[in-house]
Amino acid sequence: MQALLSLERGVCSKTLCEQRIPNVGRKVPQDCQPRSSQRPVGRASVVQALLNSVCADCDCVPIEVVVTVRPQRTYPLPEGFLSASPQTLARTKEFNRHVHGARGLFSSAVYVFHVVNSGLATYALLATPVAQFFTRTTEFGVEAFFCISGFVIAGTLRRARGPGVFLIDRMIRIFPVLWATVLTISVLGFVTRTHGFQYLSFAGYLTWLPFNLAALPGVFSIPLYHPAAWSLSYEAMFYLACAAGWWLVTRRGIGVLVIGIPLAALAIAFYPRAVFFLAGVIVAEGLLDHRLPAALTRFPVMLLALFLCAWRGVQMLSRPSPLTTSTMFEWVHDARLPLAILAFVAAALGFAGLATGRGLLGRFLRLPIMQYLGTISYSFYLWHPIVMSGVKHEMIVSGLARAVGSSAQMVFFLLALPPSLIAAHYSQLLLERALAMRLRRRLHHPAPLAARAGGPAPIGLGVDPGTVILGEASAVVGNVVDP
Repeated sequence: MQALLSLERGVCSKTLCEQRIPNVGRKVPQDCQPRSSQRPVGRASVVQALLNSVCADCDCVPIEVVVTVRPQRTYPLPEGFLSASPQTLARTKEFNRHVHGARGLFSSAVYVFHVVNSGLATYALLATPVAQFFTRTTEFGVEAFFCISGFVIAGTLRRARGPGVFLIDRMIRIFPVLWATVLTISVLGFVTRTHGFQYLSFAGYLTWLPFNLAALPGVFSIPLYHPAAWSLSYEAMFYLACAAGWWLVTRRGIGVLVIGIPLAALAIAFYPRAVFFLAGVIVAEGLLDHRLPAALTRFPVMLLALFLCAWRGVQMLSRPSPLTTSTMFEWVHDARLPLAILAFVAAALGFAGLATGRGLLGRFLRLPIMQYLGTISYSFYLWHPIVMSGVKHEMIVSGLARAVGSSAQMVFFLLALPPSLIAAHYSQLLLERALAMRLRRRLHHPAPLAARAGGPAPIGLGVDPGTVILGEASAVVGNVVDP
């Protein structure tokens, strides 16, 4: 069981700092800002760090700190729920620069698809059916993102204290940027009466807005406000399934997977694009570490190209229905099912090679520009359709699209890219980092019960159970362990 350290009292060597340090709602002298801290703790070094960080804005040396250790309930992952091999643990716990760079690559692929699918004029060579077949495979950067989500989920599950904390962490990850972009695109669309919003009344607009903010369109047949947000409903359902599996296995034992696995397979049959989450999980759990699969992963570029072409074939055979409404039950009677199996195997093997950084692709993904694009990839994915819509409108209204002729798509690509990157950069800084960090501190590390009840209890001569007193001679630090 983990513990939560709550700073109850700090005494500094500077006279002005001698005060009780509350966790919430109390003012302190302006010339010395003590800093309260709450964090999961299991090592003495963390306690020492807390001791050394009492005063944030002066050079005061803390001489006494009173810390309350409050046990927190945790839900360790049940044995057998995830692989416990040393290779798998190392693979999922360490930061993978190749996977991070792949985020930038796949989000850039989606950007290219939106240029190709813009309807603007392009060069004759790129307008041929063969060229269109290949350039439109960039749409499946979304499926490649699903591989990444499946890969990183194992490490995320291992770091979380329980299924509830895991879900909160995932919501903090996806909702701030989603809400900002959905509100932006829906308000602009409704005001300008474009992009399908001209068919919605104000009451209808308000009716479907909460469903879009909850990332429900995509899995559910609900009007979609943000054209790229359908994938987030798949992500949300994947996270929910992982948390539900964790909770059920903890409560009922590993045997519950006898029911859970067929249900997951049924869900994938109805939503085929979700199968690529499984590809990432397979790679993360080391199921492709055997000799023959490992040998095939030496050619990630060829394998990923095979995945794109096979999946594009499934899409073309499914017309006029989009892949998001087609089901695997419809694929059994034609070539779509074998093509889908080929695409899945190629994606899993290609992603395994990508994750290990094999060949020139690994070097490319380690480049600083790809690492930066990986950092802003989520914000870039959600903001660039909004920016591109505005740029395309201005190109058409101003006559620029007609003036540049067959170069219209290239000009569109070059004009929309800088503002898309700028929007993604500041969205990542303000929403994904600053706001998300504040939300995580508030939701994961709540104020102590005493503080929430109206402030710390008066300091007395006695010491409450569970309280550890640390002074300058901090030999006691070595005895602080998880209860």
